[in-house]
Amino acid sequence: MISRLEDIIGKLSLILVFLFLTLQQIASIISIIRLRESVELWPLALSSRLLGLLFLCLVVGLTVIRLPPRQSAEGIEPRLSALAGTFGVMVLVVLPRGTVGSAALIVSTVLILIGTALSIYCLFWLGRSFSVMATARNLVTNGPYAIVRHPLYAAEAISTVGFLIANWSLAALLVGVVHFAFQFRRMFNEERVLRRSFPEYARYASSVPMFIPRPLTPVARVGR
Repeated sequence: MISRLEDIIGKLSLILVFLFLTLQQIASIISIIRLRESVELWPLALSSRLLGLLFLCLVVGLTVIRLPPRQSAEGIEPRLSALAGTFGVMVLVVLPRGTVGSAALIVSTVLILIGTALSIYCLFWLGRSFSVMATARNLVTNGPYAIVRHPLYAAEAISTVGFLIANWSLAALLVGVVHFAFQFRRMFNEERVLRRSFPEYARYASSVPMFIPRPLTPVARVGR
């Protein structure tokens, strides 16, 4: 009962937070369109914002229709790690920024575009199993999940590297290190819940790498 109540409260909270971020993204898109003559590399910047908007809308939609939880990680640490991994990197927007040249800005924007596009692709496969917290809903092993066990985190890592380049500073580097530490902790917490919830997860994990793809790796498809 507590788990179910927690899931409902968490769902409503996430919907509100991501709706706010969606509105911020829309405002950013409008600003780029209006001031495009003064925005450096505005076509790339606009494309990045539009993909980001699609990602946020998808997150909101999947949060609304997600499956009820089978099991959730116990304790406060998995919840804090999930929140820090999801939102911690946003502190970069209030930190002092270093000087970034045009070439670095192009690289960062392209990385954000690639990472966001891959994240959207992963979300489509994850579907109603999507969750921010370490929660088992349904086991997905097809599509990008047949290549690595955590493709969404891998895709988000690409975007994060791009974001770190665009906001480059020593503080940004430290934030990035802490962010990736929390992300790897999230993977560990999620795997622990999935192993408890799905007996077939052990066979899946034995044939599919955790984060970095292995070329020509045979995959044991155990269902979606």
